[in-house]
Amino acid sequence: MAKSEQDTSSPSLSSLCIYDVHCHVHETPGSLHTIGTDRVFGSDSVVFCTQATQYTDWDDVVRFKERCQERAIPAFGLHPWFAERVESGEIPREWPDRLRELLQKHGGILGECGLDKVAKNPNTHKMYSLDPQIKVFREHLRIAYDLKVAISVHCVRAFGNLVDILKEEEANGTLPPRIMLHSYSGSPDMLRQILLKGRLGSHIYVSFSWFVNGRNEQKSRECIAAVPEDRLLVESDLHDAKNAFSALEHIVRLVADARGWELGDTCCRLAANSRAFFDIESDPLPAAQQNKKG
Repeated sequence: MAKSEQDTSSPSLSSLCIYDVHCHVHETPGSLHTIGTDRVFGSDSVVFCTQATQYTDWDDVVRFKERCQERAIPAFGLHPWFAERVESGEIPREWPDRLRELLQKHGGILGECGLDKVAKNPNTHKMYSLDPQIKVFREHLRIAYDLKVAISVHCVRAFGNLVDILKEEEANGTLPPRIMLHSYSGSPDMLRQILLKGRLGSHIYVSFSWFVNGRNEQKSRECIAAVPEDRLLVESDLHDAKNAFSALEHIVRLVADARGWELGDTCCRLAANSRAFFDIESDPLPAAQQNKKG
């Protein structure tokens, strides 16, 4: 469970820039007034990458970016749970063109997209079909490669399929420049033996969240230890901005403990990794810049 929003036990975290590399806070607009205020401890130091999941919330991500400016990195994509809507025609077949237009106009990254072999359609109570997911995911990869932007990937019990697709892109020389495995749920061996090896490994970043990875801390420690120190990222994976910092605090502490790093050093390493993943030169928040000078 996340600590209370009022917990001020870690002032060092609140003075450092922390990137929430994968969240959905645009879906809870009522919580956005807390961003950049002292109403939530640490909210002044967080940069949110809020990620669309379906065609109908792409405009909400744009509005979030316009509202939060330097505290926001937009991400546009189709979650695997909604891939069937492309086949049914509920999502227009021109969706890839609009996705390209949004990225070219507003910047940011692609996401959330990927593969899921566990979730069920609440209407049919059947697992989402994999074929539409693969088709939609391949289109995301193509766009990310063409536009040279990063991509955030959801993968639940579909790592064999994911590896096959990424290896094919690797062989064709069409891998996106940077690929984030968000809230990584695979095994440490999958990281060490496949995903982080060779040319493919040079494109991979691995992100952890307290929301998902806090459920099995021992496994998560092993996975965190398996990732090169310059490829580690953290996220909240939450929909409510006012709860994001406490969730980030928990996962930053888990990373620090798993790697044997001091807390402040962990924050600085994670911020540097986030800048590399998002391809930005410096932290956008004045408080973080002042901290660096000090």
